[in-house]
Parts: sequence; C-alpha cells; structure tokens
Amino acid sequence: MPVFKRELAFSPVRPLEMTGDWWHLILDTDAPGIYIEHTWRYAAPHSDGQMLNGMERFGINDFLSLTQGQPAQSALLGALREIFRETKPN
Repeated sequence: MPVFKRELAFSPVRPLEMTGDWWHLILDTDAPGIYIEHTWRYAAPHSDGQMLNGMERFGINDFLSLTQGQPAQSALLGALREIFRETKPN
C-alpha cells in the first residue's frame, strides 16, 4: 500500500548544496498512521565534504508542542485545516 507524503516546510542551510531541515506530513496506509517526519542533511564540520544525515518521526501532538511558533508548525496547521475543511452541499 502507498505512503503519502506532503512537504510542510524546508529550512535551508546551504540551498545550492541541498542541506538543511525538511518536515513532511506522512500518511502510511500500511501501518496505518499519520505522523510528521523530520529529515536533515548538514555538512559535517571539519570534514572533507562528509555529510551528516538523519530522520526522526513525531506524533502530531508532540510535533505541535515542540515546534511552537516555528514555520513548520504553521504549515502543519494549514495542511490540517485544508484536510478537514467543511464543504458546503450543492
């Protein structure tokens, strides 16, 4: 089954090198579950081009608490508003 992924925010460190932090809203239809995935990629200090990569997952409530006032939090709230917006009957 598919995993649906929507980018919420990207915070570049060096945009031309594709380094920084990414936040995605993930819907895993196999698990099933919905969560936030934070991935990062940075140049390792004092190294010859070596990169530091990582990924962690957060439940939505944890993510909203941890990212208060940050762009990724407002992006998630906007995505959730879009998902749950009421549609008017025709």
